[in-house]
Amino acid sequence: MNDTLPKFAIVPYEKLDELFNKVDMLTQNMKNTHSDTKGLGDYISEKEAKELLQKGTTWFWNKRQSKELSAKKAGNTLYYKRSDILKFIENGKRI
Repeated sequence: MNDTLPKFAIVPYEKLDELFNKVDMLTQNMKNTHSDTKGLGDYISEKEAKELLQKGTTWFWNKRQSKELSAKKAGNTLYYKRSDILKFIENGKRI
């Protein structure tokens, strides 16, 4: 089978609406300023990103290794640009 062919999925409208609502909710949460990252500007901690996306450390490590997300390290804490996380969600990346 040819791997270059586009892949499609049939999704009921109800599920599609549910997915769009979840993306909207995540986007809105990302736009809000969170108390533990005040003063960091556009950066959020990995801990906060894990809570927002409901993903674990290994998932974030894989995304950094594949260059889908970049991070900065200060001390023992990794920080991600809030805008990068938003773009990741809004562009429909599978999360």
